[in-house]
Amino acid sequence: SQRLFGRRCTAAQLPHAPKGFSLRRFYAMGCASSTERATLAKPVLVQVSAASQGAEAPAAAEVSLAQLGVEVPAIPGDVGLCGQLSEEVVRSIAPRYASWVYMNAADDTGFLPEVLKQCVKQLEVRPFPGPDPLPSDDQVAAGLEALSTLPRPLMLQCTSGNRAGALLLLWLVQKHGYSAESAKQFAEDMDLQFWQRCTKCGPMREWLLARLPSTEIGQILKPAEGLVFSQLFDSETCTYTYVLGCQDTKEAVLLDPVLEQKDRDLMVLRELGLKLRYVINTHAHADHITSGGLIRKELPEVRTVISKASGAKADWQAEPGEKVAFGRFALEALPTPGHTEGCVTWLLKGSPTMVFTGDALLIRGCGRTDFQGGDSGKLYDSVHSNIFSLPGDTVVYPGHDYKGRNVSTVDEEKRYNPRLSKTKDEFVKLMSELNLPYPKQIDTAVPANMMCGVQD
Repeated sequence: SQRLFGRRCTAAQLPHAPKGFSLRRFYAMGCASSTERATLAKPVLVQVSAASQGAEAPAAAEVSLAQLGVEVPAIPGDVGLCGQLSEEVVRSIAPRYASWVYMNAADDTGFLPEVLKQCVKQLEVRPFPGPDPLPSDDQVAAGLEALSTLPRPLMLQCTSGNRAGALLLLWLVQKHGYSAESAKQFAEDMDLQFWQRCTKCGPMREWLLARLPSTEIGQILKPAEGLVFSQLFDSETCTYTYVLGCQDTKEAVLLDPVLEQKDRDLMVLRELGLKLRYVINTHAHADHITSGGLIRKELPEVRTVISKASGAKADWQAEPGEKVAFGRFALEALPTPGHTEGCVTWLLKGSPTMVFTGDALLIRGCGRTDFQGGDSGKLYDSVHSNIFSLPGDTVVYPGHDYKGRNVSTVDEEKRYNPRLSKTKDEFVKLMSELNLPYPKQIDTAVPANMMCGVQD
């Protein structure tokens, strides 16, 4: 994952900056408004005592929040985390915050209430101890309530910034129903200091994980009544394959199958008592060969499906809006070009509504755009117009995942996808700078998949 935060240093290191020195800007991208991000991204002018630096030392240094020891996680983007700060630093940064939460006792020597009251609209003391003793339930509730209700931008301050990070992470993962395993991945993706670089925070991390469910909310969502659903995984290519069937008619579709997993997939269909009608591909894959051709050879009644825009051969070249029916269910083709010219997301309406996004939208990511007619601008537009426009609780099932995640929602990806939550210009620039190696199987997979399983 991308590193989202700058290197931390103490305010004591700042006076050594040479005259005119301006440290790199720290931009907090995430769910905060553009105005709030711009406010927190501005460099800070910190006054420095000339007496302590010599007659030729500068009277001030322009620095970023990160260099002051302030962590601004990209999610939500409008909450800062810090440890004890000098009075000069507090006076410099506090005016950009609407509220400030002090997480130690009110009589702590590092607390500067008189200074803060002059700078912020709302100042709260919410003790949140740890790791010995750990916070009580009442203290946790008070801390979470502060994050939910206080005006933004908001600063959380403790002794080192680590407990502040723990509270913010707990608030985020509980708000969005993450499991303990997803919370780990989320903290790593955000590069939170207390999770990644604190050697004494083990007990705090264990305490936080113990408060979370072991099962993802997305995993306990019941499929629509009468829908048979199975998500399968190929560990070699990190590809997800999906079996969807109608319990009443036993008709089924197989979505994005992998050649080497043909026997497994057919066995699953037999075990579930399903009759395969369609093999569907979201696009002509570059990292694996579809098993559609061999399946059709074994089961001539099966039809292969891919988008007409892909240019690939198939029994059915689907147009946008066309529906592939199986029993009383149907998958609708939503065009989502950009990873390739012919990418399609398949929409299954119901309770919950599901989308099978292939490589267009991944969990906290997206497919590359540097071959097969890829276009970053098209991908951004198609995902935002045809996927992010769906209800927030729509369940997202991707074509791949490389970090052990298997399901997300439209709301989660709109908020937390580090690529597609950016502006279009930022996204296009980011994608142009990835410089990824080509997929190992591209020379064999693409030509084979352009045939899409049609047998002469």
